[in-house]
Amino acid sequence: MLQGHQTTDSSTDSIKRKRKVPAYLVKEIIDGVPFYYVGFRFVLRRKKMLSEIFADGGLLCFIKTYLFQTIAQKIDFTSFRLYVGEIGNHLDHRNNLTLDLAIYDRQLLTAKKINTRYIDVAPKVVIEVDVRVELEDRRADAFDEFVLRKIRKLHEFGTEKIIWLFTNSKTIIVATPGNSWGVFDLKDDVEVMDGISFNLGKYLESEEIGLGDF
Repeated sequence: MLQGHQTTDSSTDSIKRKRKVPAYLVKEIIDGVPFYYVGFRFVLRRKKMLSEIFADGGLLCFIKTYLFQTIAQKIDFTSFRLYVGEIGNHLDHRNNLTLDLAIYDRQLLTAKKINTRYIDVAPKVVIEVDVRVELEDRRADAFDEFVLRKIRKLHEFGTEKIIWLFTNSKTIIVATPGNSWGVFDLKDDVEVMDGISFNLGKYLESEEIGLGDF
């Protein structure tokens, strides 16, 4: 689910001492803490171009498309808005998040609130796939510092359910405020809303897309 910790090397220390990480490499900000695009250190060292770290990989695109299509078949679009991609959500001046898939109540996200800026209302449901940020401190625990922090911040903002898929461990966390969080296998049926569910593991198998042994 998470990559193992890596020891900070001398070149990384040198980067930290000599230059501040530019804002365009920040993917999300939570509680004022910046979280960077995976591979941002390679960009700072001029070993990768920006385009090499910004785009989604093929598996992520496939999973996002499957989730969107599955939910779109049953969701009531007269009551909800369904978005997929890197959805910008502005909570306050210390919190700017990007979401993989989000469902918004149309009564909250009205037509007047849709503009060129980040969305500033709470999504009803959020689905995230894997951990695709890096922390400046390579010794930090990404699950504790990023995943749990992001889930709790969304709950505080008003999100009713966060579903987080981890493809490496084939695990899904379903987090609802005020309740025990559920932990599921990737091949379990997972409810998004009343009457809407998905089963990613079975769909990947049906498409002959492997993630190793289930």
